[in-house]
Amino acid sequence: MGWLIATYRPVSLFSLRASQATSSGGRTNLVPTMYAVKMALIDVAFRSGEDGSKLFPLVKSLPVRFEPPEEAVVSNTFIKIRREPKQKSPDGPAYIPTVGFREFCHYRGELRIAFDAKILGEPGQARLMELLPRLNYLGKRGSFFQFVSIGDLEELPLSFGRPLDDGAMDFPLDTVIQYLDDFGDQATWQRVNSYSDDTPKLGRDRVFVPMAFPYRRVASSRGYTRYLRTV
Repeated sequence: MGWLIATYRPVSLFSLRASQATSSGGRTNLVPTMYAVKMALIDVAFRSGEDGSKLFPLVKSLPVRFEPPEEAVVSNTFIKIRREPKQKSPDGPAYIPTVGFREFCHYRGELRIAFDAKILGEPGQARLMELLPRLNYLGKRGSFFQFVSIGDLEELPLSFGRPLDDGAMDFPLDTVIQYLDDFGDQATWQRVNSYSDDTPKLGRDRVFVPMAFPYRRVASSRGYTRYLRTV
């Protein structure tokens, strides 16, 4: 087995603000990120009554790839948000209302997530096969997915996104580049844990990986952009 493949069906709008975006200008990624999937699996372990931190060494350096759905339509909108005021006072409000730019992605088709089975080994594959059916959202809370199946592939087809530095020269002509975050080589559970006092650093604990996806932009306007998968 080369890759363990989990298939999910989107059941709501997907949104995962790109890590480079500001809180008031939240452009979404077209797919989840490696970081988001790994943290979601750890969250699933915790919610199942297990010590999710023990999963961190297994997934930290695990290669993850995505096959985006056949079609994606990204809608642009402004929503009401609340943020901390720039000038705080003891008697003032903790948060003030404002507006923020957001994008939401409507999928047609299924999302497939691939995990490198050779890195996992048999015990790791068995562990992920227990957790993957319990994973039901990726990205912003409310971005729900329904688990469909688990399978395997010896080689990933061109419909899967790949990092730009993997040496392959046969990228589809129509390609969209997305910068997806992942765990860095020096990442530790203590630093990536949201409930820890330690602060993760960009470039050390969290790194950006440029990924190429076989999407072609076929239509766009002020309010939306439509993408079709070319492979």
